[in-house]
Amino acid sequence: MEDKAVAALSKEQLKENVRAIILLQGNTYIKELLRLHGVKIGATKKDFAQNIADAVDDGRLNQAKIEAWLNEVEGWGNQHLYLFAAPSVTPQDVAVLLAQSDFKDLIGKKQDYDFPEQFTLSNIAHEPDRLSIVWHLGKEGWDRAKYKDYAKTIGLERYRFEAYRQRMDRSILRFEWRFADAYCAILVHRNKDIDHEEAMTIVWQILQTLKICDAPCARLSLSDAVKMASKEKGTKNARLEADGGFVELVSTLKDGGIDEVEAVRHARNAVNDAEFARAQGMFDIATGGEADETIAVQVFGSEGRLRLWAQCKRDVVYAVVDRVMKHNAPVADG
Repeated sequence: MEDKAVAALSKEQLKENVRAIILLQGNTYIKELLRLHGVKIGATKKDFAQNIADAVDDGRLNQAKIEAWLNEVEGWGNQHLYLFAAPSVTPQDVAVLLAQSDFKDLIGKKQDYDFPEQFTLSNIAHEPDRLSIVWHLGKEGWDRAKYKDYAKTIGLERYRFEAYRQRMDRSILRFEWRFADAYCAILVHRNKDIDHEEAMTIVWQILQTLKICDAPCARLSLSDAVKMASKEKGTKNARLEADGGFVELVSTLKDGGIDEVEAVRHARNAVNDAEFARAQGMFDIATGGEADETIAVQVFGSEGRLRLWAQCKRDVVYAVVDRVMKHNAPVADG
């Protein structure tokens, strides 16, 4: 579906609107943006901001390039991801329901630059193979900036002024469903002030309003995935739980999993998984990149929840979910 453009931003508006958002992203991804478009990188956030502004001025960076990059990196990784059985509607049903909804103007809407005080539905991406619904939430904070403190005499009194630098954060809430999958996901950006149950209620309310589902979809158990994956490389710890007790296997190696600790490996292989109803664990999962990097992922089996401990790109999040679901029991129809 063709993008519906928001009003084009002037260069000054673009620089002002994206500065705070871009600098909230990880340095690795900012460098990637600059490198991709032949822009001088620099070493600090201050360098990045200036080089981005210069690139906007001379045309090497524009609104379309920045928005395409943000769609890949903002709100992916460093988050909690909950898995559910997929809605029962067909992809064809989704297209019709969206077109008939009160939210049709959000379909294909470009990047939103706001910092709303409450979760606000920002855009809906509907493509032949997937549906993505995004909410944004802003948060204001103040960081102590001692280097800006100063003292001043006013009249007969001496005063000391202590400085704080304003910080604006953005959190992302997503609903993601690839139509080929028998499951869908709700992604909650890491923010200690977000109540996950309230956030998921917001998602289900919109989906029910859109008539994509009549009620919240069933949450999946990932305990089988934990049990299977914990027998492979990259398992930092695995906790197998039964009513009244649990068994926990842990690797304290800096770069190795429980498979590299012979005694722990033997203990893991001796456990009868069928005797344990629930499981959770921490894994180093390969991202599939050329550098053979891994991302730390915590899996809470009975909650159907993944905790991704680092920012990454959209395709890495999909790869992690695919890896976990490959180990899980077949998903029942939603």
